[in-house]
This record gives sequence, structure tokens and C-alpha cells, in this order.
Amino acid sequence: MGLPVEMNTVLKLSAKQGLPTAPQPDVVYEFQKDGTRFYPLGVPVELIGGDWKTVGKAVIDEFTVTTESTCGKFRVVKVFTAEEAKAFNDVWRADWI
Repeated sequence: MGLPVEMNTVLKLSAKQGLPTAPQPDVVYEFQKDGTRFYPLGVPVELIGGDWKTVGKAVIDEFTVTTESTCGKFRVVKVFTAEEAKAFNDVWRADWI
């Protein structure tokens, strides 16, 4: 018997899951995702919108995992300008996204 677990190295959120409309640096936000997920703590990860477009960088401070969902808190450490987001997306996004 096993439990499916995802190891996520980015924080991809929709507005419903906790992506702020206008993210601000150094503000703590809460998120909730379906499924069992693990995230790196205390290091910057990419903050990505539900449309797979990069918003900036965030640090996940804590998360709690249950068998059905994962919730936690993150801080935005960098909000990308439109030019930075485009450059970042052009480098790492696959053509199929």
C-alpha cells in the first residue's frame, strides 16, 4: 500500500489556491493544493500562476500535508517585472505549456 506524493520545486497556484492578485514582497500568504505534496523550505522557488506564467520568487515557510491536501504559508521575495517574467518563461517553459 502506498501514498502518491509529489515533490514540487515550484509553487504553482491559481487565485483559488492562494495566488494573490497583486503579490507584494515580504507579505505572508496562505495556499492550499489538492493532493500530497512536498516543497523545499526556506529557499526561493519560482512562483507560477495557474496559466503557467512566472510571477516571481517565493519562499515557502511551512506546509502541512494530509492524505487529501497540502496547505502552507509562503512569502513573496521577488515580483518579476513583465520583462523579467517574459525572459524567465522563454527560457524554462516547454512549448506544450
